[in-house]
Formats: sequence, C-alpha cells, structure tokens
Amino acid sequence: MRSLRVPGAAILLSAIFVTLSLGMSMLPKSMYFINAATNKAGQATYWSIYLGQPQCSLMRKYPGEPQQKITSGINLNLLSNGYVSCAGYSEKGKIDCSPTMKIKVDSLLQDLSIDSIACIFDFGQKVRTTGGVVGDFIIDIEGNRVTPDRFLLTEYKMSSDTSEKELKRNGDDISVSALAFSKEALAWATKTMAEEPKADSLKGTAH
Repeated sequence: MRSLRVPGAAILLSAIFVTLSLGMSMLPKSMYFINAATNKAGQATYWSIYLGQPQCSLMRKYPGEPQQKITSGINLNLLSNGYVSCAGYSEKGKIDCSPTMKIKVDSLLQDLSIDSIACIFDFGQKVRTTGGVVGDFIIDIEGNRVTPDRFLLTEYKMSSDTSEKELKRNGDDISVSALAFSKEALAWATKTMAEEPKADSLKGTAH
C-alpha cells in the first residue's frame, strides 16, 4: 500500500500541508464526485485525479546540445492542492513541465484556476466555471492541447501514530464521471449528464 509521510511537527492545525516523496505537495480540498460504476456520490479531501498520458512534443535544451524537439508520453494528475502535476520520460531522462487548465468555448480558450471551477463532468471532457460558463476541459502542455482520456480518482486518508502523521491510499482507484466543489454543482453535473446523449467511448484528442 502506498503511503505518504510527514513528521508530526510539520502538521499545522490551521492547514495541513503534506510533502510527497515525488516532490509534489498536497493540500486538503474537499470535493464531491460520482462513482461511474455505482452512480453514487462520494466525497474526498486528499485526492488526485489521473487524467491520462498523452503524447506531447516539447522543445528542450540539454547541455552541449542544440534545442530539440522531444516526444514523450506525459502523465497528468489533478491534485487536491489545485494544480495539474505533469511528468514524463524520454531517452534524455525525466521531463518536467507546467501545464495549465483551460476552458474552450467555440474557438475561444480561457485559463482556469481550481477556484474558478464549479465542476468537471462527462469523464473530464466538460467543465463548468463558478460563473456558469460551460465548455470543453483542456489541458495545455506547452502548446499541446489535450482532453483527458482517463478520469480516475485516488483518495488518501490521514492517519497517525505516536510519532508522525501519514496519508494512506484509501482503497482502489475509482473511475468517476464528475467531480465538483459543492453539492449544488455536483447535482447540476449529474442532471446535465443524465440529459445528454452518451458517447460510446472516451479518447484524448489534441486541439
């Protein structure tokens, strides 16, 4: 079982901050979700959503070499601390990048922050902002614009012993059809998905 550890002295009563072994950081953020298998609602506080591994072309400069195009599969995870983690590997080694979340309405793209999102639904294909705007959910990876081809929840739970606090993975990954940051937004997403025709399958697409 995967576990994420942090010394007890580093736990603040006002805001729990957890440093992961992979160099990422995790903060608690409550969200609600719909389990795609059972169609039941759930809630998570520490979580990550796996969005897939799209193939991306990135420009990189290595010591002693000219700038060059590197093509690699990039793992994407939306974390409860509010950003998308992004990492891949090529023959040159590890690839780090800083993707941005966007909403696409017709041909217009606009940046999203986690606080501007009311819900993400249709298995990560659509997003609704807190202002009520609905559009395609896009991840921009240095110009590679992709939609999620996975929408898998990993939930973590805080536990403790006498010496340290620990985040432990809570059960198996769950395929979710929607996530939201309020019960009202989840209810809206659920109703909207029920009213829309269902796609036969989900595939990541470049934009």
